[in-house]
Amino acid sequence: MPYEVAVNVDDHRAALDALDELADLYEQVYAEPPYRSAEKFSRPRFLARTRDQALASGFRLVTARRNAVLVGFAFGFSMMPGAWWANASPPSRTHLDADKYAVIELVVSKPERRHGLGRRMLEHLLAGRPERYATLAAVIDADAYDMYLQWGWEKAGEFRAEPPFSDVLVLPLHQD
Repeated sequence: MPYEVAVNVDDHRAALDALDELADLYEQVYAEPPYRSAEKFSRPRFLARTRDQALASGFRLVTARRNAVLVGFAFGFSMMPGAWWANASPPSRTHLDADKYAVIELVVSKPERRHGLGRRMLEHLLAGRPERYATLAAVIDADAYDMYLQWGWEKAGEFRAEPPFSDVLVLPLHQD
């Protein structure tokens, strides 16, 4: 059965209305290695930060369902020139000075992986974005890290304060 992919452009209410459902799937995925429910991936922290992020400029939520059951979601928001990830090593001036779209979450339930759903949701999330770059934080030991590199993302910074360690990756959205 095909997936039903919904894109909620700049609709903060859709994310807030679905927050508990999103958190249920988030909690399942982040209980897996290499995340292992580390405090930074806890349900309470997800809920708190997502409530704030849903109000950010350029917020977009993409959900995927199979038979009406949530099997994946992705969301992000705009990052102004000069803004960067808290606690990450500084990027190149090119990346720092550019406007960026921060991909905050790309979550796919385990049985639905390796069927192209993550890539499809990411394409919907980034479609038509006016920002110069997309950026995300990827846990180094996660399967998704290599997937992002295969899709053309490149390392632009590091998070090394709290394990599991992550890198900041960037992807050009527009040519000069």
